Amino acid sequence: MSRKISFKVRQWHKWLSLIIGAQVLLWLASGVYMVVINLDFIHGDHLVRNMTSALEDNAPPAVVFADVLSEYPEASEIALVSWTGQPAYRVQSPTGAHLVNAMTGLEISPLTEADAISVARYHYTRAGKIKSATLLVEQADAPSEIQSRKLPLWRIDFSDAGSTALYVSPDDGSLITRRHTYWRIFDFAWMLHIMDYEERADVNNTLLRIAAGLGMVLSILGTWLLFFSFKRRRGAI
Repeated sequence: MSRKISFKVRQWHKWLSLIIGAQVLLWLASGVYMVVINLDFIHGDHLVRNMTSALEDNAPPAVVFADVLSEYPEASEIALVSWTGQPAYRVQSPTGAHLVNAMTGLEISPLTEADAISVARYHYTRAGKIKSATLLVEQADAPSEIQSRKLPLWRIDFSDAGSTALYVSPDDGSLITRRHTYWRIFDFAWMLHIMDYEERADVNNTLLRIAAGLGMVLSILGTWLLFFSFKRRRGAI
């Protein structure tokens, strides 16, 4: 009887090994990539500059805070910032985000294509040329690489080795995020690693729990077969 049970357990162990083994290889391969490649490189820190540019002392804004507040009396936040090297106000109000020229008082937003390209060039560190500029409006047309970020966004693509794309807000003129080939590979590896093939964000999804459960069953069956093998050897002796 024990031989018959052992045969069935070996069969189960073999098929589970094939199934779980394939996933384990994916876990290992994706894990190696995510560990070996520097995370700052993946984030694209080497692709951008001037992220915290200070205002020039010799160029004070002609428009003061009170002037901006009079134009946006319901504003919840008004910040004086350096935008492409020039003073500007970022305003948060119930109607949305606004970018205001601190020298003229005129609203810059929503950014035109030329404005968005200027922002991208100001932050971009490489020598690649602009390949395209696309205003993303519909969520259905948005690439998965921007994840849950709110639209609209300008996507500026560069013709460099990493297929760099910079995403710029047309509302407040800020650089929202950057993406390149190695980030996209990392995102794919992360998807394989956590087994979330849709949102690529849920680390507690059903597939992962099933795989973990089957892995546990595989270990239990293997342990049982190990003790059964020792028992048979002692019996043979």
